[in-house]
Amino acid sequence: MTEALNNSIKDKLIVLKTAFLTEQYPSYRARKQRLKRLSKAIIENKARLIDAAKADFSTRSEYDSLLADIIPTLSHINYLSKHLKKWMGPDKRSAGLEFLPSKVWTEYVPKGVVGIIAPWNYPIQLALVPLATSIAAGNKVMIKLSEYTPSVNVIIKRILSVLSDDCIVIEGDADVATEFSHQAFDHLFFTGSTGVGKRVYAAAAQNLVPVTLELGGKSPLIVLEDANIDKVILDIVFAKNMNAGQVCVAPDYALVHEAIYDAFIKKLKQQFLTSNTRAPKTGILNEAHTKRLKNLMVDAQERGAKVYHSAELESLNSRDFGTHMVIEPPLDSRIMLEEVFGPVMSIIKVKSLAEAKAVVQSLEAPLACYLYTSTNAAQVDIRQNLQSGSLSINDMLFQVAVSDLPFGGIGSSGMGSYHGKEGFITFSHCKSVFQSSDNIWRSKLFSKYSHVIKGLLTRLYLR
Repeated sequence: MTEALNNSIKDKLIVLKTAFLTEQYPSYRARKQRLKRLSKAIIENKARLIDAAKADFSTRSEYDSLLADIIPTLSHINYLSKHLKKWMGPDKRSAGLEFLPSKVWTEYVPKGVVGIIAPWNYPIQLALVPLATSIAAGNKVMIKLSEYTPSVNVIIKRILSVLSDDCIVIEGDADVATEFSHQAFDHLFFTGSTGVGKRVYAAAAQNLVPVTLELGGKSPLIVLEDANIDKVILDIVFAKNMNAGQVCVAPDYALVHEAIYDAFIKKLKQQFLTSNTRAPKTGILNEAHTKRLKNLMVDAQERGAKVYHSAELESLNSRDFGTHMVIEPPLDSRIMLEEVFGPVMSIIKVKSLAEAKAVVQSLEAPLACYLYTSTNAAQVDIRQNLQSGSLSINDMLFQVAVSDLPFGGIGSSGMGSYHGKEGFITFSHCKSVFQSSDNIWRSKLFSKYSHVIKGLLTRLYLR
C-alpha cells in the first residue's frame, strides 16, 4: 500500500513538473489572473467555508472563520496582486569599477513545484495563503490538506478547481503526509508542530529539498509593573477565545511582575468568567484534544500548581470547554514544556524583567513574544536580546494579520518566513545575472596582460 501511495503522489508530481516545464516563467498578467480567479472563488464559497468549518470542529463561530480565516486570506491575495509587478522586476546591483562595462542584477524566478502541508487549526488561511504566494511566484503547487478538516477540504477542492492546471490537492492521514514529505519537490512548506516538523525536515533532506517550517512552541507574555492591566486582560481573553486558543501564536504563559501580580490574577479570573457567556463559541477540535488539555491541567495541579476553571473540569467537553488559568506551574511540568494550543493560560510571578527573560530563555525559542510596558528601555531590551519569531508590544495576535510583515519562527519554532515580499522570495529562486557586451577587448587584456592585472589588483586590495 505504501508503495502504491508513493507512486500515486509521485505520478501527480510528474504531471505538475511537466506542466511547469511548459511554462517556466508565467507572465505578470497570467499570475495576476490566477490570483483573481482564486480570490473570486473564495468569495463565492464564503458561506460554504463557514458551514464546513463549523462541521469539522466540535463547533466553530462564524466570527472565527470569517475574521481569522477567510478575510486574512483575501487580504493577502490582494496584497500579492498589488505588489507582484514590482517584485517580478529586476533588482539592479553594482558590478564595481573592476568589472566595467558589465551590468549585474538579480531576478526572482519560479522554483518549480512547491509542496504544501497544511494544518487543521486555520484550514482555510494556512492552506490558501502559502498556495497563493506560490502561485504569485510563478510555481505549480501540490497541497496536502489536513485529515481533521474533511468538510473544509471539500470546499477548498471546489475553490481550487479554478486553478486545475496549476494545483493538485492531496488528502489522507499521517501515512500520506509521510509519503508526501519524501517527494522531490522544488520547495516544501510545512505548518504544524515542532515534532512533526523535524520529521518533515529529515524526509526533505533526502532529496535536498529546501524547506520552510512554520512551527509553534510556547509563546510568552511578559507583563511589567507599568503595564495597563485592563488592556492586558482583555487581550488575553481575546487571544484565548479566538479559535478556542488553537492559534500557533497565542500566548501560552504570562510572566507577571510581582507588583501587579495579585491584581492581575483577580481581574483575569473575573474576565474569564464573563467571557464564557459573551465570546463567540468555537470548540476544541475533538475529544482527543480536549482530553490532552485536561491532562495538562491535572498534571500541573498534581505538581503543586493552583488551577482556576471557569467551568467544572469533569464536565468539560470539546464544544463547551471554557477558559482556564494555571497559577505557578513548575517549569518542568508538562504544561510548561508542551505547546498548549487551547484556552488555558499559565501565570508565573517574576521580580524583574531580567527574571522574565531568564524563564523564556530556559525554554525553546518561541514563535511569538508579547511584551506589555511603556518603558522604552525594556522594549529595546526585549527587541534586541530575546529571540523570538516575532515581537508584539502592547498588543496581541495582530502581527500575524499584517500582510506586509514577514511571518516565521526561529530555532525550534521554525525556519524561513512568508507573508509580504518575504513570501514571494521564499517561493522564488534569486537568480544573479552578469551581462557584458560581445566586445573582445577585455578578453584580450586578460590574455596578454594577466601579470599586469595581477599587480594592479594586488596593490588595490592587498596593500
